[in-house]
Amino acid sequence: MKNFNTIALAILALAVVGLYVLHFTGKGEKQVEVECANLVADSAIVETPVDSLSNSFPVAYINVDSFLLNYEYAKKLNETLLKKQEKSRKELVSAQQKLQAELEVFQQKYQAGGFLSKESFEQEQNRLFKKDQELQTLEQRLAQDLITEQQKMNMRLRDSINSFFEFFNADKRYKLILSNTDADNILYAEPMLNITSEVVFVMNQRYRASQQK
Repeated sequence: MKNFNTIALAILALAVVGLYVLHFTGKGEKQVEVECANLVADSAIVETPVDSLSNSFPVAYINVDSFLLNYEYAKKLNETLLKKQEKSRKELVSAQQKLQAELEVFQQKYQAGGFLSKESFEQEQNRLFKKDQELQTLEQRLAQDLITEQQKMNMRLRDSINSFFEFFNADKRYKLILSNTDADNILYAEPMLNITSEVVFVMNQRYRASQQK
């Protein structure tokens, strides 16, 4: 049988813009919090270099790794899926241990000559074989459930992001907003074009407000 933990980790790794960016790349969380606080403290935020630059060159980008690491809704979805993964893992391990115990009893009974007939031996053997098949089916179902749940959460996160940028760019100050993952897509950009901290701050404010309703 396949190793469930490996499968589950592989499932989690499927999310490209989803929920499982757990490595610390780019700016650290505390640094982002400091930068967000500075944004709040700056009463002239509409006159920052980013806004001045956007008037002549209306392009910006966000660092996806940093964004997912600090966006509270994304972290909540990630935690929810990890809990579901752990629950599935425990369910599978429990079923595996139960079957293993029954197999050991079967082997001991066979070695001790405990089966009175060939028919009783074959019946028990077939029962255990069926349970092993059921266990494999359970493993596949749990893995598929995780994939389905992840896809649903990715859609929720994507909807959250799309609706936010309609709000965020309602004034049309940006003509193009790019996503960048650990400098994979953008080889070079002026630091002023990185609006990750501002986006994270505003999205978290909106998320917290939605949770209070």
